[in-house]
Amino acid sequence: MFQGVSTGGGTRRKGLWAAVSVVAMSASATASSYEVRVEPETFAAPEVYSPYAGRAYPDQVLFGDLHFHTEISFDAGLIGTSLSVHDAFRIARGEKVLSNTGQPVQLIRPLDFLAITEHAEMLGIATAVRTSDPRLLSDEWGRNIHDLFNSGQEGRMAAFADIIEIGTVQGRDPTAGLDLDGQIWLDIVDAVDSYNDPGNFTALSGFEWTSTPMGDNLHRIVLFGDGADKTGQTRPFPFFDNEDPERLWDYLEGYEAQTGGRAIAVPHNANLSNGLMFAPTRFDGSPMDAEYAARRARWEPIHEMTQIKGDEETHPFLSPDDEFADFETWDVGNLSGAFPKEPEMLQYEYARSALKLGLKLGRELGVNPFQFGLYGTTDAHTAIPTSREENYFGKYQHTEPSANRHNIDVIPAEDPALRILTAQESASGLAAVWARENTREEVFGALKRK
Repeated sequence: MFQGVSTGGGTRRKGLWAAVSVVAMSASATASSYEVRVEPETFAAPEVYSPYAGRAYPDQVLFGDLHFHTEISFDAGLIGTSLSVHDAFRIARGEKVLSNTGQPVQLIRPLDFLAITEHAEMLGIATAVRTSDPRLLSDEWGRNIHDLFNSGQEGRMAAFADIIEIGTVQGRDPTAGLDLDGQIWLDIVDAVDSYNDPGNFTALSGFEWTSTPMGDNLHRIVLFGDGADKTGQTRPFPFFDNEDPERLWDYLEGYEAQTGGRAIAVPHNANLSNGLMFAPTRFDGSPMDAEYAARRARWEPIHEMTQIKGDEETHPFLSPDDEFADFETWDVGNLSGAFPKEPEMLQYEYARSALKLGLKLGRELGVNPFQFGLYGTTDAHTAIPTSREENYFGKYQHTEPSANRHNIDVIPAEDPALRILTAQESASGLAAVWARENTREEVFGALKRK
């Protein structure tokens, strides 16, 4: 039983019995007479061991939404969305609320993080129209839009169409000089901070930059990794100032230099860019060089690959042997629907082909501009981040659950082939990140790491 243990000298054996000595009670003692004694050194403090106290690797998967609009965005608040930033965070954290059409809505699973990304362009106009802001009414165009908007449903849609025509098609800011966005941005970043709960829920600030030259989608989502003490020192950068993505990178660089903060830009809906998003050229059409490639890799480390306006992992034309390549494709034209899609454009619009192109450019330039991570999001304009088909509340207020929402046009056009119905909208997805804990530092750091 006690092989290897001396009965007289109290020597200790290796392993399990290392701290046990066996003492003879008498010369004639039997095995049952032995006494087992624990040596005092057994109680010495052991070496501390806890893999959770000092771990340096992410071991949690967190889920959230990084492209999201409330009643503040002009293309939400002017066409029926009434839910606020506060409502959005309540829903994201799992509370039950009433939707924009008065229906109770609740997420099946609360989110771990949420970014508020209102449009940088015409920030404040929706609020100004609804509240009859004196600054808006002092402007002739603003007063006409206000009166038209408040004249009934037909007038409301006419006012919205005029805003879209001026702001996105013509590319000029009809609210320039009215200072409608001054306090609204500060209110947003303060609200975001109030819902940020380290360890339980992460709230992020951001905005959408909606450059759309000739209807080609070059939109980016800007995300900040900071609180209001830093984000309150900036203002969203509208594409009215410049449509070139490099100028947006200049803005991000300036923000980081001024505040010591962190920011990134995330391209989305390359499938509606008519071949521009991942083209091997700069915005002006000149060839991409190593400097451009390095800046793009620096400021755009991730790509929003799937959302309500279609999936853009790949396309049947590019992956003919992939039976899932036709999943949720929107491939009829650009964002405006004015220019149909040509087959040669597709290679510059989908993630798989862009990743392959990035490898080729990396060999040629020495820098891979398209070495990005991938995630999904909702792009909801209802302040309701639902992302499952059985709990889907649509992109806009008028596409919330109803008997006829599948017949509503999203992109009206003369050519029926360019028409997108709400039945073609995707319930979309969410972003998933690997993190050590649910904090702003960890979530944003995971995005930077792709």
